[in-house]
Amino acid sequence: MMQIERLSPDEYAKTYTPQHVFNSVDFTELNRDKAEDLHYLSIHDTKHRFGIILGERNGMLRSPFSAPFGGFTTRGVQTLERMEEAVDLLLAYAAERSLQLAVTLQPLVYDETQLSKWTSVLTRKMNVRCTDLNYHVDLQRITNYEQIIDRSARKNLHHALNVPFNLIKLNSNDLKDVTRAYEVIRRNREERGFPLRMTLEQVWQTVSNVIRADFFVLEHEGEDVAAAQVFHVAEGVAQVVYWGDIREYSALRPMNFLTYSLFRHYYEAGLRTLDIGPSTEDGIPNYGLCEFKENIGCSVTLKYSFTK
Repeated sequence: MMQIERLSPDEYAKTYTPQHVFNSVDFTELNRDKAEDLHYLSIHDTKHRFGIILGERNGMLRSPFSAPFGGFTTRGVQTLERMEEAVDLLLAYAAERSLQLAVTLQPLVYDETQLSKWTSVLTRKMNVRCTDLNYHVDLQRITNYEQIIDRSARKNLHHALNVPFNLIKLNSNDLKDVTRAYEVIRRNREERGFPLRMTLEQVWQTVSNVIRADFFVLEHEGEDVAAAQVFHVAEGVAQVVYWGDIREYSALRPMNFLTYSLFRHYYEAGLRTLDIGPSTEDGIPNYGLCEFKENIGCSVTLKYSFTK
């Protein structure tokens, strides 16, 4: 029979190796001020089997509390029965403290077998809060890129390839370079009325302390016209955190050039997946964003969020 135990951050780090960076102790501690308390929990019998990090805020235990997704860290292959028992123990832990529970899993593309099992368990034990559409690129398909994209995207790409763009991979250890990419993204979000959830300081603290990141700018005639910020989040997977162009240059199709260039870059770097992120907010789709991502060759999988 398993039991649940609260560990110190150091004990947790020694016990569990996270499957993605957002479940790491370093990332959690960097964002400690966004939660009222942190709960590092281990579920075990004679062996440590499941770990989960929860941020307590406003009467709720949240995984994640400051990231796109969280969920359980599993040691080895675990049975459905043990997974169910782990969730029961976690629900009891929350109930004993009069706290609600919220868990958002990784998109299924990260580990379809394991995450499908967790989805089955959590759907039966908790309530589905929302189901987001998360887009990604299978980088093995890039070798036939023009065959997997929409006709209009192919036309825009051909146009962009005839423009004298210059893609620059910046130094992620240089605050000046990080600021350069961030400013393009900030302006893009401002022009389109989209939120920019990370401040420059938060970006810098994250990439200089915790997460390996890449920054790119796209130049045209000496002007920065588009940029991208990409995190390495799991083995074989990078995630586009932000990308965007400057509106006055959109007619040159810099985003078609930038996306194609990034796909090739990460394919040549040996990664298997580029996670482009959701095009839904609490399950509600942004139709234009969904269409853009599908047109440039992205596939879609589900990302589940649960509450109890």
